[in-house]
Amino acid sequence: MNAVKQDRFEDFWGNVQDEIHSHPVIVDNPYCKWFKQGDATQGQLIDLFEQFAVFSKWFLLAQLMRVLNASDLESETHARYILANELGVRLNSEGSTENQPFKTQWAHINWLRETARPLNLDPEKLGSWDSASSSTRAFIKGLEETYGNKDGEVGRGASYAIETWAAWGIGNGEVVESNNFWKELITGIEMYNKKNNLNGASAIPLKFFLFHFNSEKGHGDNVLDELKESFSKPEFDGKKFIDAGVKALNSIYTFWSGLDQTRKEMKIETVPS
Repeated sequence: MNAVKQDRFEDFWGNVQDEIHSHPVIVDNPYCKWFKQGDATQGQLIDLFEQFAVFSKWFLLAQLMRVLNASDLESETHARYILANELGVRLNSEGSTENQPFKTQWAHINWLRETARPLNLDPEKLGSWDSASSSTRAFIKGLEETYGNKDGEVGRGASYAIETWAAWGIGNGEVVESNNFWKELITGIEMYNKKNNLNGASAIPLKFFLFHFNSEKGHGDNVLDELKESFSKPEFDGKKFIDAGVKALNSIYTFWSGLDQTRKEMKIETVPS
């Protein structure tokens, strides 16, 4: 990248940091900040699993749309790897599904159903559209409109924002990592398990959440490399990229805001009159 393009990228990068990296769903998600304190009741944890299962299952449609609408062959290939992994194909150490085994039980929605087994939830209902709250439905539709957009450049901006959100803080030390949303969920479930194991309840397995936490760093690095490469192309539209990223993050924030509102209502319901 020559000096002029480097200067232009630095200006653009400042806008990315201001509008995407500083988005509240990344830096200050009220639900996840509350959840990691370990105060969730069983009902609140069930609500999280029910809505997260809808996300896990219906993300497949957005991911397929991302494959179909990818702006170049490299993006299409990477999107296909993610889709295959979501469907149950194992990832290798390079983040690829090439020549890897498949098992139905490895499909992420089935893995999540197994994870939720100690909560005695109906596996057939977990992930169903009927079980989705209005905020979860708005979130899924928002992903389809951005991440799965027919304009591959819109999808690229949404992909960057989503992967940045998911990988935020990973690899930057325990303090910073503690504010990654996957880590916040892991911490909250660990504390829930400790409290409830005293009463002989079965623990919620953590492997589903740990897998995502441990794999997100690579995804975040990939979209950053993709951004740098895309920026050098004459057709790159920085405003479109950032606008799509912000819209995608707004949709994610809607999902967590819905969970936050429901958990507060549940808390009120449990307070004696």
